[in-house]
Amino acid sequence: MVIGVGVDIVSIKKIQRAVQRWKSDFLTKVFHDDEIAPLRQGKMFYQRLGARFAAKEAVFKAVSAASAVSLKEIRILSDKNGAPFCVIDRKDLANISVKLSLTHIEEYALACAVAEKKP
Repeated sequence: MVIGVGVDIVSIKKIQRAVQRWKSDFLTKVFHDDEIAPLRQGKMFYQRLGARFAAKEAVFKAVSAASAVSLKEIRILSDKNGAPFCVIDRKDLANISVKLSLTHIEEYALACAVAEKKP
């Protein structure tokens, strides 16, 4: 059963400015190390980071009907094939799964999240 849908778009320049201005303070306030480390390997760091930030916002919106959750409690990771998946670090939300779709271009990143109650 779907409990919520969330969509978010972010400006890559805005993400880049936040990282350059606040450095590790921004990254550690919003992301876990296991989210950031894989993004540093390869190209398009800011685009990939922006997509994950948009995903966190989209998940926040999708699960808001069930519970208030912080961005730090939402982890956006990738499986061995590179597909994104979501982990919510809250026991009271263990019965919720989230489907994600992420995309980015040079200037923007977009994410869509669908939250469902597990059967």
